[in-house]
Amino acid sequence: LKIIDVFVCKLRKKLANATGGDNYIETVWGRGYVLRDPVNAEGSEPTKQAATA
Repeated sequence: LKIIDVFVCKLRKKLANATGGDNYIETVWGRGYVLRDPVNAEGSEPTKQAATA
């Protein structure tokens, strides 16, 4: 396991607890992670706000 994966997992859990289960962190295979707006409907292009990790 990479240490960043552990921290992202913990951050996802804390954000989910604070926001009622919304997922703000999306994994982009081969690239890293992006923050997204969970309010957007599924299937629409998420608003990318962060660089890869």
